[in-house]
Amino acid sequence: MAERYAALFLAALMMYACTPVAIGKHACSGQQIIITFGPGVDVMSPGFTDGLSTDAGMPIEYMRHLFGDHHLYCVQHLSQTVSISDALKRLQNRADIQRVEIDRLKHPGAAR
Repeated sequence: MAERYAALFLAALMMYACTPVAIGKHACSGQQIIITFGPGVDVMSPGFTDGLSTDAGMPIEYMRHLFGDHHLYCVQHLSQTVSISDALKRLQNRADIQRVEIDRLKHPGAAR
């Protein structure tokens, strides 16, 4: 009987250890957004995400590549002066961005 519990505990521990690999480095505690970039934009270049944060007026973290030129980001709404909507509009004005939208899979029914 003890071996059965040990095996179950070991399986649960292994599943927990694999979770960050399956969902990415961490979960987003803010608003997930999808950004579609123009062809050839290197989102992994040093300082690129910092530039997005500066332009948006609030912290943005890179989460993962989705497909093609679509990437998932997390916006931390810490600013009292800039709304999420304003931040998305600011990002949309960048020449290297084709489209910015709220991740509707995380927030179904969210407006574009």
